[in-house]
Amino acid sequence: MSADREPLTAPHHRPCHRPRRRPQRMGRLLVRALAAVAGIALCLPLAACGQTDPLGASEVVGPRLAIGVAYDQPSMGYRKGDDYSGLDVEVARYVANRLGYADWQIVWENAPEADRDRMLASGAVDMIVGVFVDDSQDVDGLGFDFAGAYLAERQSVMVRRRGGAPIDSLNALRGRKACVVRGSRSVEQMRRKFGSTVSLIQQPGATQCATALLSGMVDAVVAPGAVLAGLHSAGNDDTTRILSERFGDEGRYGVALPSGSTQLEHRVDLALRRMHKDGTWDRAWSRTLGAIGYETDRSR
Repeated sequence: MSADREPLTAPHHRPCHRPRRRPQRMGRLLVRALAAVAGIALCLPLAACGQTDPLGASEVVGPRLAIGVAYDQPSMGYRKGDDYSGLDVEVARYVANRLGYADWQIVWENAPEADRDRMLASGAVDMIVGVFVDDSQDVDGLGFDFAGAYLAERQSVMVRRRGGAPIDSLNALRGRKACVVRGSRSVEQMRRKFGSTVSLIQQPGATQCATALLSGMVDAVVAPGAVLAGLHSAGNDDTTRILSERFGDEGRYGVALPSGSTQLEHRVDLALRRMHKDGTWDRAWSRTLGAIGYETDRSR
């Protein structure tokens, strides 16, 4: 293990304002992480023989870290073939490395918004990166532990450039149809803002909402600004536009962990702070949302 890596032993002190939670989850991951380091050492002779990728992801024998991300949000969490990209993916890789896992030991899982609570509770994943929690939510009542955060956001609106009566403001949404991702905070924020004056069409993912917009099924797509920026830049910049107005409670993207992961939550928090401090987060931003010209509050 390199000298600058976060120690894998759990801290003995937690801030007094945090309730005490069950430590078993971190204990299991620590054992797996230590075994992961040993596994890396065993693979070094293979690399020395000229084999730079001794094991494909599907052939990994030993410890793995299952991480859930979105698969359909360009510049945030996106899968194309065997390639995973986006800010959430960059954050996930960094956190995994700090916990002692190599990139090839990460098992990526598609984590639709509506399925995330179930995936965490059932143990289908060890963590989900790219979870949006807004200021109206009680963090202690989420049903999962939340570490971070790494990106501040609010709700935005994307509309078609042409076709139908123009929508130039939030008020113009009244009497229209808007698509939101099922299980996302956008559903609640829209209901608070517009009540029943806007018909909500819920789809499983962001790309389905973009398809519904371009096909004329809905008049707008509502999601956090970063999600819409990625959709807009992914070949839709000539056909869609994003309103300048934002609305709803401010929220932050972070990492969701199974309930009771107190020690792991602390280690992930430390990793995210270090990611900002050592410049890795800025470089990740430049490769993802920064590369498409997106601007927002990047403070934690």
